[in-house]
Parts: sequence; C-alpha cells; structure tokens
Amino acid sequence: MARKWLTRLRLGLWRRDQDDRDLDDELRFHLAEEARLRVDRGASPLDARESARRDFGNAQRVKEVTRAMRTMTSLETIAQDLRYGRRVLSRSPLFAFFAIASLALGIGATTAIFSLFNAIVLRTLPVKDPSRLVALSFVAGGSRQNNFLTYPLFERLREANTTLDGLFAWMTVPRIAARIDARTEIVSAGYVSGDYHRILGLRPVLGRLLDANDDRDSSATSVVIGHDYWRRRFAADPSVVGTQITVGDFSYTIVGVEPRGFVGTNVGSTSDITFPLRASRHGTTGPQPWTATNWTWIEVMARLRAGVSQEQAAQELTSIFRAMGPGVKPLPNAAPPTIFLEPAASGGQSTLRRNYETRLRLMLMLLAAVVLLASLNVATLMLARAEARRDEMTMRLALGAGRWRLVRQLVTESVLVATLGGILGLSFAWWASEALLRLAVRDTAVTAIDLTPDLRVLAFALLTSVGTCVLFGFLPALRSTATLRSTGRHEVGARRRRWLERTLVASQTALSLVLLVFMALFIRSLQNLWARDPGYVRANVAMFSTDARLAGKKGEEIPRTYRTMLDALAALPGVRSVSISTVAPVSTSFYFVNGVGRVGERELRDGERVRAASNFLSPGYFATMGIPLVAGRDFDARDDPDAPKVVIVSERLAGKFIGPAVGQTIDFAGGSEVIGIARDNRYASVKDAPRDVVYAPLFQSAGALANLQTFEVRYDGPSGAQLQAIRTAVAAVDPALTLFNLNTLEGYTRESLSQERLMAATSSYVGAFALLLASIGLYGLMAYAVTERTSEIGLRMALGSSPGGIRSMILRDGAGTVLAGVVVGFGAALWLVRYVQGQIVDLQPMDPASFAVATVVLVIVAAAAAFLPALRASRIDPIVALRHE
Repeated sequence: MARKWLTRLRLGLWRRDQDDRDLDDELRFHLAEEARLRVDRGASPLDARESARRDFGNAQRVKEVTRAMRTMTSLETIAQDLRYGRRVLSRSPLFAFFAIASLALGIGATTAIFSLFNAIVLRTLPVKDPSRLVALSFVAGGSRQNNFLTYPLFERLREANTTLDGLFAWMTVPRIAARIDARTEIVSAGYVSGDYHRILGLRPVLGRLLDANDDRDSSATSVVIGHDYWRRRFAADPSVVGTQITVGDFSYTIVGVEPRGFVGTNVGSTSDITFPLRASRHGTTGPQPWTATNWTWIEVMARLRAGVSQEQAAQELTSIFRAMGPGVKPLPNAAPPTIFLEPAASGGQSTLRRNYETRLRLMLMLLAAVVLLASLNVATLMLARAEARRDEMTMRLALGAGRWRLVRQLVTESVLVATLGGILGLSFAWWASEALLRLAVRDTAVTAIDLTPDLRVLAFALLTSVGTCVLFGFLPALRSTATLRSTGRHEVGARRRRWLERTLVASQTALSLVLLVFMALFIRSLQNLWARDPGYVRANVAMFSTDARLAGKKGEEIPRTYRTMLDALAALPGVRSVSISTVAPVSTSFYFVNGVGRVGERELRDGERVRAASNFLSPGYFATMGIPLVAGRDFDARDDPDAPKVVIVSERLAGKFIGPAVGQTIDFAGGSEVIGIARDNRYASVKDAPRDVVYAPLFQSAGALANLQTFEVRYDGPSGAQLQAIRTAVAAVDPALTLFNLNTLEGYTRESLSQERLMAATSSYVGAFALLLASIGLYGLMAYAVTERTSEIGLRMALGSSPGGIRSMILRDGAGTVLAGVVVGFGAALWLVRYVQGQIVDLQPMDPASFAVATVVLVIVAAAAAFLPALRASRIDPIVALRHE
C-alpha cells in the first residue's frame, strides 16, 4: 500500500507534464485509428473524424478520470491553488505588502520574545535525564532564602539521604587571573564538588572530567575547561590535556574538556575553567567555610532516584536538616527549618531567571495580543478585498464551482500570506532576539545564553503562523462565499450591513486601547524610576572596577597600588574628586549584609536585630557621590589600620540609637565608633527603598581590600574625553591593571533599569504597532464603505449636499465603530491592568493619566484614518458617481 502511494506521489509530482503529453498522444492515436476504421467502412474522412469524436465523448473528462487514477490529484490541486494565489497577490501588491508585513512584524516580535524565554526559562540542560534534577534552597519562618547553603549542611544531606542519586555543590566566580603559557588573562571560573560531572551524566570531549578524588582535600590540582574556551583559547588543540594553569601561587593541570553546549548549571553564567570546590580556598587565610554553620556560600543540586517524588525527597531532607540541631541553621531565630526543592531541568534558579521569567511571560502575552490584532487586521482587509473580487467569485460560481472549492482557494491564499509572514517573521526574530538580549542583560551574561533556534522555537513560529492563518483566513472565506448565491451584480452598489467588518474593526480598536494603556503605564513607570531621588548626584561621575590582585599585587602592594591610582586620577584635568568603594553604587548583584545586635548602649532583642548593608570606602567618597553628611566627619588619613575602628552610619540606622549616634559604638567589626551620619540613599538600586547602612574605612580593613574595588571619579567636561583619560592614567600606574565596566554613573543606572527598559521598549513597540494596525483596519473599512456608497453619495451631492455634509456623514459612520471599540477596550483595560501591578513603580495600575493619554491618542489616530476616506468621498464628481453602476 505504501509503495503504491509513493508511486502515485512520484507520478503526481515529478512526471505530471510527461504523463499529460503521453495521454494526449494516446487519445490522438485512438481517435485517428477509429476514424481510419470508419473510412475503411465507406465514410468520408471528415464524417469519420467527427463521428469518432462524438462517440468517444468528452476528451477532457477522460483526461481527468485517467489522471485521478494514476496521480495525487489533491496535491496537484493544491499546487494549482498556490500558483493562482501567487498571481492574485501579485495583482494586489499593496494588500499583499500590508498583510505580509503586519503578520511578519507580529509573528517575528512574538517569536523573538519566545526565543529569549526559551533560552532563559525553558531550555533544558544538555545533561543526562534532566527531568530528575532538583535545586535545593533553605526555608525558615515561612520565608524562602537564597539558593545558598552551608557546606556542613550539604555534606550531611549528601551522606544521610536515601532518596537521591547524588548531590553536588558549586559556586561561580565571574573573573580570576590565570597564567597560561607565561601570559596572564582574565577568565571565568566555577568551583564544583567532586561528583558534579558524574551526577550530571556528562562525558568529556577530551581527557576526563573531575571526580570525587579530585575534591578530597585542599591540595586539589586538577581542572577541566569548557568547550567554548577550549576552541577560543587553545584553537581546539587535542594536546591541551596536561597544560599547566597558574592561579595565584598555585598550579593546576588541565585533565579534560567538557562537552560541547554545556556551559554550567545556571542560566547567564559560564565557566571557562572548572576547579574542584576545595581549590576555592587556595591562598586564603582566616576562617574556612568547611565547618562554618552560618556561612551560606554554595548552591546545591540533586538528582532524584527513580520512582522517588520531589515531595518525598523534600520531606526526607528536611528531617535530616532538623535532626542536625539548631546550631546549623543559617538564621538562628528562624524556625522551623525546611528544605525546599524545585525542578531544575533548566538549571538552578539563577538571578537572571528570577529577574526575567515573570516579565518575559508578560511580554509574551502582550505580543500574543499583537498577533491577534494583526490577524484581525488582515481578516478585515480580506473581507474588504472580497468585495472587490465579488464579480470574480459570482462568475466562478455560475460556471459550476462549488462553494467549498472557492473556500479552499481563499484559504490557500491565506496560507500563502501566513507562510510568507512566518518566514519573514522568523528572520526578524533572529535579529530581534539578539537585540532584546543585549538590552536586557549585561555583556557578561550575553555570551552564556544560546539563542540558536531549536525545534521548540521553530514549532512556536509554525503554530503561530498556522493560528494566524486560521484566524484571518477561514472566517473571511466562509463569510465572503456565503452571500454569493443570494446576491448578484445588481446588488454590488447597494449599501449592505457590514456587521462582521465593523465588529472586527471595533475589536481591533478595543485591543489597541488595552495595549496603549499598558504602554503608557510601563513608560511612566520607567520615567518615575529615573526621576527618583537616589540620595546622590549621578551627573558627571565616571566609574570603573579593578582588582590589584589580578595584576599580581600582594600584601601591602594592594593598598599602595590603590593609593597611587587615586593620586593619578585626582591629577587629571577636570577631575574634582576621586574615591573607592568595595560595593559599587547601583550594584544589584553584590553587596554585604551584616547583623547588628547592639547600637550604643542598647541591646537589640531578637525581633529588633538589624540586617544592615555595609560598604568600605576611601576618604572623599561622600563628596564624590554628592551624599551630604548630616552630622560628624568624613573618613580621612587618620583612619589607618593602626587606628581605632570607626564607621559612618545612615540616617535610618542612626535613628535606632538612643540620643545622638555620633560618638557611640556599634557592634560592627568587633565594635566601632560612629564618627558621622550620612544622608539616606538608595544603596543598591534606585528601585530599592533607603536602608540601614554601615560605612567603614577601606584602608582600615585588610579583608575588604581582598575584593574587586570600584573607583568613582567626579569630573567636569564631556564624558568621552574623561573616560579615555582615565584609561590612560590607570595604564600609566601599571599596564597589568584591568579595568572592568568603565562607564558613567548615569550609564550604570540605565543598566540597572534594564528590566524596566525592556518592558518599556517592548510595550512601546506593541503600542505603536497596535495603533498602526487599528488605523489601517479603520481606513480599509471606511474606504470600502465609501466605494460601496458611491452612488448614494453622488445622489446626495446632486440633491444639494455640501462636501462638509458628506464628510460629516462618513465620519459619523466610522465614529460609532470607534466609540464601541473604545468603550469595550476601556473596560477590558480596567480589568487587565491588575495583572501588571507588580511590574510598575510609583504608579497605580488604574493611573488616570495613562488611560487618558492612551484614549486621546487612539481617538486622534482613528479620526485621521477615517478623515482620509471622508475627504475622498466629499470630492466625488456627482455625474461620475451616478454612472458608477
């Protein structure tokens, strides 16, 4: 059966023309032989040919029957419909352009957001059986903490559980200095427990991967490198195994290369070099985290045993946790402790995913509305276009074509439009997804996100295209062919009730108003965030980060290098002040938090303990940032390592002291004297409220110097020249110093609002596109209405109607449709805005200004779209109009 079907398919698709020629030759031969026999029986040649044709019957019918017996006629008919549809579209280039372009922009934008959503949220890790992976986090007092656990807790859970095939821990470091072949370079690093690669089920491209023996003690010296780093740095050299890498004073040996496509277990982070977890403490002094019960620093993931549910594993792990006693709880006052598990097939709950998952879902819904709007728009255009083809359809019906044959032809044209729109949309999505990614995240995370379209993205684009085809193609086809049997040429010029077309345009208007309200809300929310007072002056401040340790500095060389840099930068022309801070202003991913239990003579009870943010500063920080001191003094040269410990506190924290805070002590760094009070500011982000902050002198803390430092430079003049001067000055101090993220404070602030900017940009695209489609739909409806009423308009003008009266009549005709859409859209917007309440800042969802602006803009654009057909109607020549039929 299958062989017979394939044979018919081959004949139908590849040998059709040759078979048609053979059939023609066979029919001619048969008729010629029949005519010869009749001549032999005494008939004249002319009579013989005529009688042979007459007795044979309809030759075309014989061809069709023969063709149906040996070929795939349905495929041939579809091909004919496609060819005819292409010719029809080519005769209406303006319609084809608007239909295909609107679908391409709608499908493309939606697919672009879905590509981003797929890469960040949906795409599973390229590991063995990812559906059984779960991520662990700590829960206490009903509030879930970060995904970070203590090492003793990790070890205990790993040893005592019976429901897991294994646990592994990891941590990532965005940049370290590694010396390879006598050259120092900056690379990203991951530190993983010994079972990391085994539990994930990874196989090396080269050599071997890490195992439990590599992570047994602090002398761990084996490392593996990522596939991308292997190709980029070593040109995929197979002899890379055995190469030595030096980090600090420790040497490591490359033992293998991770598989292609694997970049780590967290979306948005990648590891060029993967070290054993024990190697993370090489070269460090002071307390070690292996036994610390309050040091949460590792992320943990596990693989469930076959047949074990996530709930069963969570219950067992929680029981193990609680049996360890209160001394291991990261938050001593939180009870009862609980282990929370969540599916990790797509990786752990990275910051990138937490920040963008909800917003990407919302953007997908917005753009789905745009695709719906584009489909309604094309449906309106096709209904209007069907009126122009009314004579054609009536003639085809009169010649014997069935209604469903006409429907199939019209739907085939819709499929052609949707296919072209989908192909162009997919091409647009490829470019747009890259642009959106760079708008959404910083360059450090871009390289770790793979936007290559996979089967899921292609299926999404295909289903979207098919869905739009059904929406805008099938209904107009049914509608336009349903009235052909009951109408004729004499009714073409008559005025009909166009309720379906008006319903479609009103729906477009309503949907456009909803999208415009969302656009106004997101734009106003972004404006409000930018206008917030951050508590510092962000204009004319340049910032960059560096780490003297990456340039090989050790011990006293580190503070000496930073002091030299401060002097060099302060000497630049136009520079007003320079400072250093360990926590960068507008930092949303890294800051210190300390527990404060005593302020002055006041002991804070458990419920009053303060989780205060902390920062380590050089003298001049407050002047550089424009943060005024409301009491006390700034740090200066006297606050050196040998001097008594001092701090400056924020106004909020100073309010917790009894009496003036200056001169009292606080239990920070073993007890420090408060020497000043700084005005409250938005410490980590302009989106955050002012918080309790403790500021400490940078050069008084050796531990603070062992971190990446951020320099702030307040300057006069253009920023471009100052940024270049900063690069030159730092290179003059030491060419080995690497500058990270050199930018202005305003630029940093814009980057910190990347999520809000993404929402504002997407909603602006959605709103503008919706406005365009609504205006096109209304214009098309009014233009065809004018064409339909040409005779009526001519008669009115012949009886004395003025051009202004005609314009008013046409505008009133469209005003009812627009008004109905505005009323419905206003009500829908009032109901839907509650779903974006968590995404807007300093603004109520039912913001009157946003609703008013959206409504006014929509009405103005709709009036302009309706005015053009009305103006054309008022200029119709009455004589020509009366002869229209």
